This record gives sequence, structure tokens and C-alpha cells, in this order.
Amino acid sequence: MHKYLTLICIFALTFLTHCASLNPFGSDSSEKLEAEAKTPNTPAEDPPRYTWEINESLKNSVKKKIVVLNFYNKTQYGGKELGEYAANTVQDMIAKIPDFVIITQEELNPDELINFDDGKYNMKQVFDRARARGVSAVVTGTIEDVRIDERGDEVGLFRTRYNSVQAKVKFQLHDATNEKMLLTKDSTAEVLEEHTRFLASRTVESYDANRAEGAVTKALDKVVPLFSQYAKRISWVGKIVKIEMNRFFINAGEPTGITQGQLLKVFGPSQPIIDDESQQFIGMAPGRFKGILKVVDYFGNDGAVAIVHAGSGFQEKDRVEVYTPPH
Repeated sequence: MHKYLTLICIFALTFLTHCASLNPFGSDSSEKLEAEAKTPNTPAEDPPRYTWEINESLKNSVKKKIVVLNFYNKTQYGGKELGEYAANTVQDMIAKIPDFVIITQEELNPDELINFDDGKYNMKQVFDRARARGVSAVVTGTIEDVRIDERGDEVGLFRTRYNSVQAKVKFQLHDATNEKMLLTKDSTAEVLEEHTRFLASRTVESYDANRAEGAVTKALDKVVPLFSQYAKRISWVGKIVKIEMNRFFINAGEPTGITQGQLLKVFGPSQPIIDDESQQFIGMAPGRFKGILKVVDYFGNDGAVAIVHAGSGFQEKDRVEVYTPPH
């Protein structure tokens, strides 16, 4: 009898152990499933198609085109040459900032169609030309006042003159895309200059072309930190210059900072918004958003080739901007 009870107990224990191994919630089964999930045979997930963090860094590296128009000289000193000197000085300062590419006034206005009357440019023409060239910002300015206090010896073989030169300059920064003025700043400066004339061979008037240059430069130098601050608000803009089958040619490429894989938003032409009651010009409204292009290649000195990433209805002269999707 005792022998039969022992066999029954052994059989019961074997049966229970076997049932436990069939329990889908048992620890052995869980460990087995986890081990299978970690096996190299499990196919890996597809990598993301684009890396948005890289696009964010690319956005910051894109250079913006800027044109500096000749300053209007309202003073009796230096004539047009002093206005051109002021513009060249600003260009030299901006050229040291890596975020910008200088477009000369001759490139913007090769046929001199932009009117300049009584010290004022026809800014509508300027902005139209700027957008056509992919220019994002326009700098204008005026030399408001120059005062020269001159003293020194009037006798002797070498005659030394001392000049106290004061200059007042107005600096203006415009966003060419929406035609808004971002910065207008008056700046003044004073410098002391010394000139030596031999036997009075040169008249005082002969120095007019360059006597104010030092004071103008010093006045403009005060504006550069403000320019850098406000220029950050300007967005890079380009345009589709040609469409050929499924390829879109953009007027900016590798030198501008556009990289392969870059995503570009596409907009239709901007439209002027005018208040119907006051007839006041409010600003340029962005055109209709059409979709996104992806840069795949370069061409020419500074051009890019793109293909459709999303959207449709793209046309030549459509505006493009850098697209950085949200993280």
C-alpha cells in the first residue's frame, strides 16, 4: 500500500511541473520572449529619412545676400564721392560678418533704372530688384552733416593745418522680403586731423574729398554692433529661377550655405497689402505656401538643383526659404 502511495505522489508532482511549464505567464516563458526580442534575427527599425537637428544647423549656416546703396551726401564736403565712400565702408564692415554675401549696387542696378531723386531712392524699385536677385536686406543712408573747424599756421615753408571734423550719419536697414525698415539710427563722431601743405601749393578746398572720411568711418563704426543684432531677424530667401521636367533650379548653392539634403519651403509671389480706407501701405504679405523641395545637387557658381519633396504647383520666380520642421 505504501508503495502505491509513493508512486501516486511522484506522478502528481510530475504532472504539476509539466502544467507549470505550459503557463504563458510563467517567468521562464517571459525570459524566453525577452531573449527572442533581443536576438539579432529581429529586423531593425528603418532609420529616419531626415535628421532635423542637422537641418537646424544648416539653417544657421545659410548666408544672406545684402546690398549697400550709396549714401546721400547732404553736406557741402566731398560730394558724391563721400557718399560712395560711406557705402564702401559699410560693405567692408559687413564683409567681416560670415552671415552675409555682399551684392554690389552695380549688380543690383546694372542698367541704372532705379531712380535717385533728392536724396531718396525709389524703394519700390529697389525692393523689386532685390527680391529678383535673392537679396534679403538693403542698407541705405545719409550723411546729414559735416562740420570742419580748421586752424594752424599761415606762414612758413611748411604750413600745418589742424582740423576738428564732426560728422552725423543716418544708417537704415531694410528687410527686402516684407519691405519693412528694421533699423534707423543716427550716429555722430569727431576726429582730429593734421595736414601739411608745402608753400600753399594746395588750397583748403582741395582737401574736401577726404577730410570728412575719418569722422564718417568712426560714426558708422558705432552702428555695426546694432546692425549685427537686427540683421539676425532677417530670413534667408531665394527663388526658383528655372524648372526643367522634375528639376528645380534655385539661385543659391554651396557658397551661400545650401547643402545637399536641405529642405526648402516654396511660396508664391508676395502681395502688397493696402488699407482700403486710408490707402496706407501696410506691407508685403507672404505668398501662398505651395510645398517643399529637397536639394540634391549644385550647378554654376552658386546654384542648387532640387526635386519635389511635398506639394505641387511650383513655378519659376516662386520664393524659397529654409524649412526646419519642429523637433
